[in-house]
Amino acid sequence: MRIALILLLLLALPAQAADLHKLKPWSGGEPPPLVLKDLDGRKHDLAQYRGKVVVLNFWATWCGPCVQEMPSLQRLAEKLAKEPFALIAVNFGESENTVRPFLRKLGLKFPVLLDKDMSASSLWVDKGLPTTFVIDPRQKIRYQVLGDLQWDAPEIETRIRELLPKS
Repeated sequence: MRIALILLLLLALPAQAADLHKLKPWSGGEPPPLVLKDLDGRKHDLAQYRGKVVVLNFWATWCGPCVQEMPSLQRLAEKLAKEPFALIAVNFGESENTVRPFLRKLGLKFPVLLDKDMSASSLWVDKGLPTTFVIDPRQKIRYQVLGDLQWDAPEIETRIRELLPKS
């Protein structure tokens, strides 16, 4: 029994380490503007989040890897709820009638912005979904992730916490 448990733990380690490699340092320029409304019609401007670490996720309900990573994004948001942190998910071209039931079904509570015509997303995403950016408190993109990630993995959470402003 003990040997089986050790083997299971050893098998899990490479997956977590592999996830950390998905968090690629950003070498591009300044972030494009992002101003969109959420499901309740409130306008969100990325510039309003200055002073916080922002995880900005572009996704769609039809994207399997997007759906797979959503619960881990929710758990990360809950872990960092008392920190200067924000999770913003931008839906890629779908209607409120598609997005709202999806969020309810998965129990997701973070802000979801609608980009119905994909005009904002087209400035950010060029290689597929999900695409996620980690933005520091000075509004500099620090990391990009192409594909899904286990966002609440300890190694990923540590990288994000390292960006939090020091009090």
